Amino acid sequence: MQRRPFFYLLFSTFVTEFACNLPTGALPLALLGDGATHSEVAFAMGAGMFAQLLGSVPVGALVDRIGRLRTIRASIVLMAISNFGMAALHGPVWGGVFMGLRGFSMMSYVTAEFAYVTEIVPQERSISAVSTLGMIANFVFAFAPAIGVFVWQHGIAREQFAYGGFLVLAGGSVVWFLPQKHDVRTQRRSRLILMRSAWLPAMAFLIAAAMQSGVNVSLAVVTFTQRGIGNGALIFMSMALATFALRYPAGRIVEKYGPRLMTIPVVIAQVIGCVMAAFAYAPWQVLVAGAFLGVAWSAVVPVGVGLFFERSSRNTRGIAMGSYNLSFAIGTSCGALLAALLARFGMSYGIAISACALAPVMATPWVFFRLLPRTVRETHAELEARRIVRDPNS
Repeated sequence: MQRRPFFYLLFSTFVTEFACNLPTGALPLALLGDGATHSEVAFAMGAGMFAQLLGSVPVGALVDRIGRLRTIRASIVLMAISNFGMAALHGPVWGGVFMGLRGFSMMSYVTAEFAYVTEIVPQERSISAVSTLGMIANFVFAFAPAIGVFVWQHGIAREQFAYGGFLVLAGGSVVWFLPQKHDVRTQRRSRLILMRSAWLPAMAFLIAAAMQSGVNVSLAVVTFTQRGIGNGALIFMSMALATFALRYPAGRIVEKYGPRLMTIPVVIAQVIGCVMAAFAYAPWQVLVAGAFLGVAWSAVVPVGVGLFFERSSRNTRGIAMGSYNLSFAIGTSCGALLAALLARFGMSYGIAISACALAPVMATPWVFFRLLPRTVRETHAELEARRIVRDPNS
């Protein structure tokens, strides 16, 4: 393993994730202070998920074309701009614009980072290396939204987003020291792959698993605050801490036994977590619900990465990670849209999060049925045709 580049990525991930997750906790409160309705808050907070939905596959293709390092560095700049924008401009429209830019830039960063890190570790450790970077992000997510709420309640309002912008630039500066020799680009004349049918089962599973994230980001803080819980971001803290504790072991299990085995505990934990969150009216109930969701989420990333890595090469790793992120974007966008529509018609967070308990139950069976890629089917057909030509009596 190339230790110094990996350390740079760990440091950059820690600082940028902290800075960019302050708005997850504080921006809903800022928008309510601006006079936004619950539905407007949900749509604004969900804008980042919709941006990821539109940008995941194009960014994945771009990563393979222009290189991982250029994408990582451009993403750092865009993350900083999103933080400065939220500090300066008010209202749900501007909130949605800059949450969209934040979501797009963070997705671009992760896509390029995951593709780059596979070049600096042995192939058999690629899933656990990606999982380690995810662990850092989950650890930061455990306290960054809650800190955003806490400092807002103690008089540090939108200026916290500006501080976050400076942190992004400071923490992200180390990516300029990453060695160019580990970057990979496809040849300019090579065929551009945007999607493979073999990835569809993995995408279906990730979409279903990610819906609860869209519902929680959109409505959890507002809902739990109104239920009398002092810090509505407690569910994020509990979920992220459980994910941080279990992500690396989950990655090692996936490397040893394959990704499909882990889908079953993911579904069980997510069903329990979603149902508990729907009926949580005390802090301990929120914490327990978040812990079960964290158990599920700890395995979702290594399972998804494992399923995609099974059907991609180093030259298509960027677009594979783009499709991986597209899956999460579709799932979180569906969750955010569900939350916003239910809030618009007077229905509750409890109904929305309960629906997220059913989605992975319905999607998981597909993971156990592998789709045969078209190129493989064509090869089999050609071999059969040649066999018939060689043996006219067959």
